[in-house]
Amino acid sequence: MGILIVVGIGLVVYGLSLDKNATDPSVEVNTPTVTPSVPFAGGDNAASQGALAAFGDIVIDLDEGERLVGYSVDGSQATLHIEGPQGDSARLVIVSLSEKKVLGRILLQQAAQ
Repeated sequence: MGILIVVGIGLVVYGLSLDKNATDPSVEVNTPTVTPSVPFAGGDNAASQGALAAFGDIVIDLDEGERLVGYSVDGSQATLHIEGPQGDSARLVIVSLSEKKVLGRILLQQAAQ
């Protein structure tokens, strides 16, 4: 019986002496294969995207009474939300900041009733 106690204590001491930070090669490490395009809380991808270089002037034509309601920037592209004087004739304009040109427009229209 005393031998079992000694062997048990020896195994506990051996287990405690193992390197706690050693990785088990039989366990797969779950590493992401795709980098998110937007920063997220707790992530380090915000610094990896870097700042957008100076891109100069880009002219967007607005009709009389139109105004910029909102915008968003995703990488080197900006999306501008433009509305008419009474909130009508809304459109989204997608602009390439790196190529300095308008990529396209999305016209927002209400369905006919």
